[in-house]
Amino acid sequence: MLVYFATTARVRRLLLAVTATCAVFATGCSGAETERKAREEKADFHYNLAAGYFQSKNIDLAIRELVAALEIDEEHADSHYLYGFIQFGRKQYEEAAENFKRAMATRPRFYAARNHLGATYLELERWGDAIATLEPLLKEPTYTTQYLVYNNLGWAYLKMGDLRLADKNLKLAVFLNPKFCNGYRNLGVLAMEQHDSKAAVEQMTEATTRCPNFADLHMQRAEALAAAGQLAEADAEFHKCAELGGETSLGRRCKARTRQGMGGGEGRQMGAW
Repeated sequence: MLVYFATTARVRRLLLAVTATCAVFATGCSGAETERKAREEKADFHYNLAAGYFQSKNIDLAIRELVAALEIDEEHADSHYLYGFIQFGRKQYEEAAENFKRAMATRPRFYAARNHLGATYLELERWGDAIATLEPLLKEPTYTTQYLVYNNLGWAYLKMGDLRLADKNLKLAVFLNPKFCNGYRNLGVLAMEQHDSKAAVEQMTEATTRCPNFADLHMQRAEALAAAGQLAEADAEFHKCAELGGETSLGRRCKARTRQGMGGGEGRQMGAW
């Protein structure tokens, strides 16, 4: 009996010690979780301000708030993503890529960040990295804008010289989204690479028909028409591009490409292009 009571007392002491230890760890974990949530809420506050400034085109103020958010929570995925998006727009591609990667590291299923990282690699002409980054998105059934992935993959393959895979992916892009003007434009660029000016005109016509207010599309259709020998139609498209582009560098380039801009006037012979 003495042994029994001694053993029981020891067990009780051990249980008390374990209970006390668990209570300490539980309090510590609870405190850490509370601190994490408070930090995340503060970062969210600055991110929401940044998103508002971004929407109203106050980019410098948006950056200020994003920096504040990341100083509070360096793993704040939304802030890294928006910061990367702004840097992409400013052609700061290396910095944008780092922010998109940081967003993905915190939130592995951040599909928009992955797609934009792939697009950033395209701008950096890192075609293989772009393909490796983008292809996993094709296996994600919940990613709803896969036509963008196919378009970006098609462009990467086009620049790598794999015209077969370029054609396959770009056609899938417009199949999934028949209103996707840039997909038709890229198919037109592909046709030009294949020296098929007739197909290029057809694809560029699709692009300008669906998106009639984009000057660059009219310029590229004009170039396809000129390559096909349809010079009067090409001149009309250069005029349209110049009208839409106005005094921008693109508008001035198109104006210079018109027959009048080239010094030909209305009576210029068509063969003099």
